[in-house]
Amino acid sequence: PLFLLAFVILQGMFGMWTVTLKLWPQVVTAHLLGGFTTLCLLWLLTLRLNNAPWLVSGPELQHLARFRRPAVIGLLVVIAQITLGGWTTSNYAAVACPDLPTCQARWLPPMDFASGFNVFQAVGPNYLGGTMDNEARVAIHMSHRVGGVVTLLVVGWLSLLLLRSGTGKVRTLGKVVGGLLLAQFALGLGNIAFNFPLYVTVTHNGVGALLLASLVTLCYYLFTARAAPAAEAH
Repeated sequence: PLFLLAFVILQGMFGMWTVTLKLWPQVVTAHLLGGFTTLCLLWLLTLRLNNAPWLVSGPELQHLARFRRPAVIGLLVVIAQITLGGWTTSNYAAVACPDLPTCQARWLPPMDFASGFNVFQAVGPNYLGGTMDNEARVAIHMSHRVGGVVTLLVVGWLSLLLLRSGTGKVRTLGKVVGGLLLAQFALGLGNIAFNFPLYVTVTHNGVGALLLASLVTLCYYLFTARAAPAAEAH
């Protein structure tokens, strides 16, 4: 709770800096990630205060331990993809590739990764509308597209592992993670296909937050599960 209090204050400062530093991409991205982090920390606190870990049999506990590493990998991949999404938005790179599956009618358009991922941009200019050239924005956008495919494969694989586990709660979380993943991927495609309507963009952010929270939930239960007498295991 004390960390959350400090973090919310920091988040408020990021909101101030977003304005005073004239939409500096680093601060805008950090502000977005701070919002996602605050949501997940509040949800994690709720889970901890609820104090209802999975009580399972000894053999099932060993079985659940097999999912810990894939779950953490899935969580880290989603965090990386959300970060890419924030960088894409803060640099106005979403519209750099208005077509699918190509980008500007090319499978491999010119890209400038050095400029696109220059996190040492100077503070001072007004970043409204972005200051990068086309090739830098294309590099950011294409990285986010590739990240979307990687996320689909990695988290999809995790979801399938959970669905094949054979236990009720794990299968339920597998369905939730898989459903949110497919919805998020479809919304990402819909953003481009429908020319970035506001309601799709906002929903894309919201479902991304829910996907992240579902993986936090999965990791919490996998790492707090404990063995119980056979009569209490469930």
